[in-house]
Amino acid sequence: MGFDSVMKVFELLAARFQRDGSKLVRAGFVNGLPGFVTLEADGEFQTTALGIEDGKIAAIYVVRNPDKLRHLHETHR
Repeated sequence: MGFDSVMKVFELLAARFQRDGSKLVRAGFVNGLPGFVTLEADGEFQTTALGIEDGKIAAIYVVRNPDKLRHLHETHR
């Protein structure tokens, strides 16, 4: 699974998140991994990143801790 395929998956996930009350803020890299940032229905940010090994998704990293994502709140006021 290459970068373009991963981005297609993100597009599908973003559509689902939007339907469920999440808003895609940005797709790109999160800590060096392909990922995206969403603003959730409760007003909190969330980052999602995929660990890719041998062309396959090996891990999904989700961070929702407001203390760790405080910088996102400060830049999106």
